[in-house]
Amino acid sequence: MSGKVGISNVVGVCIMWLVEQLYRKVLRQEPPYYARYSFFTIIWKPTRKFINVVVIPNIPFNSVRIILYRMIGFQIGKNVFIGMKCYLDDIEPSKTIIEDNVVISYGCYFACHGKDQSHTHIIIKKGAYIGMRCNIISGKCGITIGENAIIGAGSLVNKDVPDNCIAVGVPVKVKEYKY
Repeated sequence: MSGKVGISNVVGVCIMWLVEQLYRKVLRQEPPYYARYSFFTIIWKPTRKFINVVVIPNIPFNSVRIILYRMIGFQIGKNVFIGMKCYLDDIEPSKTIIEDNVVISYGCYFACHGKDQSHTHIIIKKGAYIGMRCNIISGKCGITIGENAIIGAGSLVNKDVPDNCIAVGVPVKVKEYKY
């Protein structure tokens, strides 16, 4: 099987070659970056976006949400709760790591890319709790929320949060340590 090329691969390559030629010869422009993507990638990315933004956040069963998040590439540990209406950034799902026993309340947003920055990681350590309507923004260096940390509702997490602490506010500030 290793030497065979599937008909769908050949068709996909031909379609993308035609798109490149259309841009160069008819439109007299350099083709966009996505013209070099495989046909499968061009179909998969908007499909993944639809599943992640429209379907998963509206499923009332946490176990089904977790299974679907894992299927599209997020790294999620055991015994995790992710509330409805959460948005996990799907530009590079493998950069979002949620360890065991984490609770992410309803309506939280995660962003691991932005203007003039590469795709950076978001790591949520074991036992962390993220309150309702929090925004987690990884910035240029990535972000880690420590073990057993509690993030207050409505907080903007734009920097690392240490282990065993309570952090709240916009932007987030450590208010106290639990131990």
